[in-house]
Amino acid sequence: MQFYPFILSLHIVFSGVWLVNLLVELYFKKSINASVGKSSETSLVSLYLKFVNIVGIIGAAGILVTGILMVVLNPGYQFFQFTANHWLTTKQIVMVVILILLFWKLIPTAKKLRLEIAKDLSSPIDDKSGLRTNLKKLYSLNFQMNILVVINFLMAITRIFYS
Repeated sequence: MQFYPFILSLHIVFSGVWLVNLLVELYFKKSINASVGKSSETSLVSLYLKFVNIVGIIGAAGILVTGILMVVLNPGYQFFQFTANHWLTTKQIVMVVILILLFWKLIPTAKKLRLEIAKDLSSPIDDKSGLRTNLKKLYSLNFQMNILVVINFLMAITRIFYS
């Protein structure tokens, strides 16, 4: 139990990393939308993909690992225990939904977008309709995930009111 405060601190840091993704994504969307039709559009989309990928991996993996460790180390917590700690059970269910959305929808869409970028760089034809379609889909999926992340964050910081 002596490592618990350290694990909790890491959990909070990883949560912050994941929330930074939400804020920086707004800047990327604005920059990408301003560069539509310009030569910098493809490189901005590529940078956006790299950023979201790195920050997403750090945030999601960190939250997942530290969350599991917190449940294992704290005798008052259990996995999907519906009779106590309803806030924790809800957070765990939301996290499962986030992971399903991530692996089933977001990663395949990001891969399609990367293929469109590679095709765009190797082709002299300036038809970016596939790139923009997949980018809009990625925006939508990231928005959905960010809403779920914010919900989980709000449940964590307000849990003392309904525990």
